[in-house]
Amino acid sequence: MTAVTPDLRPPSVHRVPRARVVDRLTALRAIVRGRRVVDLGFVDEGQMGAKRGRGTWLHEAVAREAKEAVGIDADESGVRRAVELGFTAHHADVEDEESLRALGLEPADVVVAGELIEHLDRPGAFLDAVHVLLRADGDLVITTPNAHALTNLLGALAGRELVNPDHVSWFSWRTLETLLSRHRWRIESLMYYRFPHVESGAPAARAAFNGYQAIARPLFALRPSLADGILVVARRA
Repeated sequence: MTAVTPDLRPPSVHRVPRARVVDRLTALRAIVRGRRVVDLGFVDEGQMGAKRGRGTWLHEAVAREAKEAVGIDADESGVRRAVELGFTAHHADVEDEESLRALGLEPADVVVAGELIEHLDRPGAFLDAVHVLLRADGDLVITTPNAHALTNLLGALAGRELVNPDHVSWFSWRTLETLLSRHRWRIESLMYYRFPHVESGAPAARAAFNGYQAIARPLFALRPSLADGILVVARRA
């Protein structure tokens, strides 16, 4: 009789942890309040001016709530503009540990990477590098679009992919947890968030999207993992 070798691989089907749907900016404000914060990729791809005008620029919200806030970005012109506006900011490569170490920053209580990891060529290198910015008991906060969002399914059914042209990856709760664990992080808390109310763009498209969000809200409350984005708080493993 031929011996059967047991399959020792982890299962491929995972039960999504219980989570809640939050307002992204409100949740981040609460996390950083009264703490020393480093905000990575804070320039926001040339959207700084427009988002400041709408009151939705993340770094400005972080700076208002934090005890101390430092921005780091690879966009030199954006960093210069932020410094001109009175923010503390530095130019560095967030995927390069030595580039971050060379800034000589005191380890922070919180490192925020808002809508950043999906833009990076080397997200693993990034997760290794940010260890130098954070206290041993500090929090790494990541927000990123949700691969399993209902919006993506509806887009696919319509023969469309709804994605920022600068994104190079999608994450689900499970793939993000796996990537974090490979680079010495563990998830402490998991939340989901909806995209904000859209106030720009073609009127018909804007009305359609905002109407969809209103209709989908009860479903997101029932199944948070269908919401638009993921927010995790991670600590050193």
